[in-house]
Amino acid sequence: MHFDPLSDPMLARDALDLGLTARRLRGPDLVTPTRGVRIGLLRHEADPRAALVDSLRLLARRDQFFSHTTAARLHGMPLPARLDDGPIHLASPTRTVRVRRKGVVGHRIKAEVVEVGGVRVESIADTFVHLGTSVLSLPELVEVGDWIVHPKRERRLTTADLLLRAREFAGARGMAAVFAAVPLIRVGADSPGETRTRLLLRRAGLPELTLQHQVRDGSGRLVGTLDLAYPDRLVGIEYEGAHHMERSQFTYDIARYARLEALGWRVIRVTHDDILDRGQRILPLVRAARARSGQ
Repeated sequence: MHFDPLSDPMLARDALDLGLTARRLRGPDLVTPTRGVRIGLLRHEADPRAALVDSLRLLARRDQFFSHTTAARLHGMPLPARLDDGPIHLASPTRTVRVRRKGVVGHRIKAEVVEVGGVRVESIADTFVHLGTSVLSLPELVEVGDWIVHPKRERRLTTADLLLRAREFAGARGMAAVFAAVPLIRVGADSPGETRTRLLLRRAGLPELTLQHQVRDGSGRLVGTLDLAYPDRLVGIEYEGAHHMERSQFTYDIARYARLEALGWRVIRVTHDDILDRGQRILPLVRAARARSGQ
């Protein structure tokens, strides 16, 4: 058997059965991501978290599954950067023994289990519940909720689906945050930044916004789609993520905003810094634009 720095995870006992020596398994080109598993050094360095997840798949019992933030990442949910280096969450059904390993948090929970890329994970709805009862703030949980109900999502759920499943956990610790988040979820947010902007304006007492509002000219041709809008006041709000700094996107945005302004729209552009300072710059601009358009 050949084992090199690019090799995928393998159980140490299987490697020994196939003829590798214990000395070879201690070689400098191999890594032990978790007890009982070896993986190629370069394969591990490329993505240590993925290497650990793949290694745990080899060790997990058939009834075990990934949960909490690990399930969220496998589903593709947006999570705050502060959780990037967190532990792996591996769950077992109730009445069974939970896993105990370095870098792994074991849980005994009830959950609906699905497969994502051949990996057993708790369902999207259960992941939402467990994120809300553990590590996410209310705004962060709403960001995940907006992601879940987006029309382009392959396994899209509705807020009714989330609420129905949440009621199965009623009375559990931390469920108040989950029940508070569901009514704040909206369909149409294309990024967490758009959700943060919407929630910021809501907390400031501004009216409900329209998401992904299409603006058309007198001939019915599409001029642009606004992240957030007050159509009755011709006020649009755009969240400017990092990709808006790219030259082609920057040039396109200038032309698009000029076309919108020619139709009487006032477009207010929001950045991550505006979210951090709680809207000190943009809130007066939004209020002034609404007042001016309402005259």
